[in-house]
Amino acid sequence: MKLQKTIQQADAKTINRFLNGYSLFLLCTFLQCAVFISPVRAIIFDRRSSPELQTSWFVYPLAGKIPGVQSFYGMGATIAAIGGSESDVTLIKLKGEAEHFDNDDFEIDLLMIFDVPLYAKHITLSYFRTDIRNGALPENERGIDSDPDNRIYLLGSTVHASGGEISLNFLDNQFELYYAFVQSSVKPYGVVDTDGNFYSDEDSNLNKSPQGYRYGVYIDDTDNRRDPRVGYRIQFERWGIPAATDEHSQFYQDDINYSLFIPFLSDHSGVLVLNYFQSSATVIREGTVDVADYKCDEAIQPGCQAVFDRLYQNKLDTATKGKATSLGGTNRLRGYPTNRFYDSHMGFYGIECRWYMLESQNAFNYIIEKGVFAGIQLALFYEEGTVAPEFSELWDETRNSYGIGLRIIMNTTIVRADYGTGDEGSEFTFFVGYPF
Repeated sequence: MKLQKTIQQADAKTINRFLNGYSLFLLCTFLQCAVFISPVRAIIFDRRSSPELQTSWFVYPLAGKIPGVQSFYGMGATIAAIGGSESDVTLIKLKGEAEHFDNDDFEIDLLMIFDVPLYAKHITLSYFRTDIRNGALPENERGIDSDPDNRIYLLGSTVHASGGEISLNFLDNQFELYYAFVQSSVKPYGVVDTDGNFYSDEDSNLNKSPQGYRYGVYIDDTDNRRDPRVGYRIQFERWGIPAATDEHSQFYQDDINYSLFIPFLSDHSGVLVLNYFQSSATVIREGTVDVADYKCDEAIQPGCQAVFDRLYQNKLDTATKGKATSLGGTNRLRGYPTNRFYDSHMGFYGIECRWYMLESQNAFNYIIEKGVFAGIQLALFYEEGTVAPEFSELWDETRNSYGIGLRIIMNTTIVRADYGTGDEGSEFTFFVGYPF
């Protein structure tokens, strides 16, 4: 009885870290037995046979809008399976009109290079670089009960970011270790409140040089890395966020991701996918936020102090509590906008039924589109998620979304269009790759 009471009073974060560490220990023990002792090449599930990878490319239009801030249009181009390898290159160019800026043009240039072999095919390098001019970042309130209408937008006149990842993989990419680093620079421009009013904030104490790193282990014991139909995936990842200034906190974020793929039709044309994702932030050193840095002149900008108070509270919360992976957007709670819910801890599970309605292996070459058409997939999904300031409070209150998706499967690429509905409305997602 005394032991039970002690456990109940224990700090939730400590228990969580212990369980995560114990899970990782069991996983490593399993891998030692299954990989290094067993003579078989695969862990459990062998990769299914598929046509040899051939270089393919796709050129596609892109368009979107951030309400009240900017709309954009442009083009993207992807070259996949370069030289029959797993290497991909994507270029994206977007531009459009942006409100609130002196020069009303909005531009994004994005370059992404994935899985380039270094010396040996088991060591790969990935790289990205993006340059943004006159961009906007939506910021909601913290917590699961946050007001959906109380959203502000942080504006930056220039944003530059770049980073790379080195991966070490074994067993036909079924077991992977990786390390990545990202650095960036931001020039703040202003803030837009919930009513669309703009306030200059060029001298704000926003983080002007955010950076971070991440490392982890990824087990992809499925029959196919890009389009799995049977097997499981496990990923343990830690993000490190160093403090750029004394105002910013130093914290790390632990993410755990589990996926299970279960075929439910004899020919594997139907697949049930179960996913669980958990994220927790732990502050190592709290930041010191000075309220005097968030004062404005109401005589010059009437109404600005309410917005600056909001900025101060958000910065104070992040400096003392950290920030876990958010909910909403392309992968988790697709019925809500990107970054809709966030807090110190996050939990999510999703269920997706995928039906392969049409399958073939037809090569095509239309000059701007070249590849192998593999099929069309219909998906139905249900998701539920939660965020909380304490780990023990996770799942006390949740939000859910459900919807339908249509996917075009190429031999090297998954093009996804999802329509999700939640308590606050609906969202449409066009993305490359599965949500989980």
